[in-house]
Amino acid sequence: MFANILPLFLLFSISIFGQHINNSEDFDNVYMQEMKSENMELSGRIKSLPANFQDINRQISIAIRAKDYLVALKLVIKMDSLYPNNSDVKNFKGKMLAKLGDENAAIQSFDKAIKLKPDNKWFYINKAGVEADNNQINEALKTIEKLNFLFPKWSIGYNLKAALLHSLGKNDEALAAYTLAINNEPKSALILVNRGDLYLYLKDNIKALDDYKKALSIQPDYSRAQLKIDSISNLKK
Repeated sequence: MFANILPLFLLFSISIFGQHINNSEDFDNVYMQEMKSENMELSGRIKSLPANFQDINRQISIAIRAKDYLVALKLVIKMDSLYPNNSDVKNFKGKMLAKLGDENAAIQSFDKAIKLKPDNKWFYINKAGVEADNNQINEALKTIEKLNFLFPKWSIGYNLKAALLHSLGKNDEALAAYTLAINNEPKSALILVNRGDLYLYLKDNIKALDDYKKALSIQPDYSRAQLKIDSISNLKK
């Protein structure tokens, strides 16, 4: 559907920072729609670029499908030299560098993307994800706080902040961040399950169960919430 977009966009488009998101089925409808919307916007931006850009992008897609990430990176570097002021290219270059294990260079590339287009929330998410994976949790938190400042009504930004705070052992602050997420938009079953998981970690099964049930009220087919409810029910037997 999105054949012309930068190939790794969805692979690194969002990070859940240790919240046990194992595959796309663990995302709820809200997260999937947010990523799909950004994908469509990115596709539109790419389609407006010249033919030589499109040609390099197709070559990158072939390299990615062959899992030849080094070749893909070389092509991205070529693309970056031709379009040095394109923030999407800088962002994609960062994701490829991260894929190949060069986290510091990846973070620098994300910083350049952010400088070129500071109002793209996904650049902050990608940067913070690499920082968190590189055990730079405080740096990742600062990155997400910039995101929160720019998008103070975006629930997903506060969800990521809460996860980082929890990883730092700041559970009261994490709960407050989850509450901010739940009170803002979009309403997400995943976020309620994440707060429920934190309540469960804090041995408050009643509040955890309440959040899991609220998650199902938002998205009745969200299996992750139902599995949590079943696990608590089994504990009571």
